[in-house]
Amino acid sequence: MRVKITLSYDGSHFMGFQIQKNETKASQTVAGAITRALKRINIDENVVGSGRTDSGVHATHQVVHIDLPAFWNDLEKLKDHLNGFLNPYIFIKSISTATASFHARFSAKKRLYRYVLYDGAYQPFLANYAYHVKSLDVMKLNDYAQIFVGFHNFEYFKKLGGETTNDKRTIFKAGAYRHNNFIIIYFLGNAFLRSQVRMMCGSLLKACEGSLSYEDIIAQRERKMKVSTTLIPACGLYLSRVYY
Repeated sequence: MRVKITLSYDGSHFMGFQIQKNETKASQTVAGAITRALKRINIDENVVGSGRTDSGVHATHQVVHIDLPAFWNDLEKLKDHLNGFLNPYIFIKSISTATASFHARFSAKKRLYRYVLYDGAYQPFLANYAYHVKSLDVMKLNDYAQIFVGFHNFEYFKKLGGETTNDKRTIFKAGAYRHNNFIIIYFLGNAFLRSQVRMMCGSLLKACEGSLSYEDIIAQRERKMKVSTTLIPACGLYLSRVYY
């Protein structure tokens, strides 16, 4: 039986999502931790995620699928067992049955990423969860984010080493807003390239501080020149929703 698992995790305790060869507890990944938890209850199956978040990147709504052996049919009991093993940095929100054709990655239609920043006084206990910046004009940040909306080739907004050969992606919505004491940059797209969101956010911050212009970002989007390849730190990035 194939099941869909929705989970959240604190990415600061993991070397990314995707399981690695010769992985150890000191270099564990989210998928590796889940795989080891499953083996403790005699489930030896591949964990397939909707996306591969990098080291330090968090998720409030990641989705994975696995194929359960026939003897596991109590999904609530399975969730309780897994949460007991995965506590405190991974939390299984729900486990539900899925069709045999469901694929956590390839069945996904849209993915929402949020990047969390804050200005004002530096707060050390936020070091792993939000990025501290100088005072920002959030309306300007929101306006600049619209540059990325639409169907584009994002070859110049990705970290080298990604496995894909197709760099064309659609971003349906993008923007920025204040929420309580935080500033949120968001991107809703069909899929994203390796470190694409962090690189786009880096260029937006440079534009807001005046070291890049509106035209500079468009030129990079159109692959006329690379004006910024800065990766904003992983600490503020959250995979926030996966839509099917």
